[in-house]
Amino acid sequence: MAKLYANYTIASVWDLDQICEEHNINPLNITSKRVKWDQLTITYTDQNGQEQTIEDIEPNEYCASDEFDWKRPVSVQEEE
Repeated sequence: MAKLYANYTIASVWDLDQICEEHNINPLNITSKRVKWDQLTITYTDQNGQEQTIEDIEPNEYCASDEFDWKRPVSVQEEE
């Protein structure tokens, strides 16, 4: 029996300028950014040179998991 694959594309969006302002972070001091399960983790160096981490920042501009549109796949493929 053939398989049918429906592919979807959607993005969550974080406004990093707004996040840095809210958490009093200099954007130049960010050492890493990681997204997992629609949560952002930022690691940065504070004013004392200490490494700090802020975890679980939800998308602040658009969250893909809130309004995902299952009606319109980007592509549909059939495989025999």
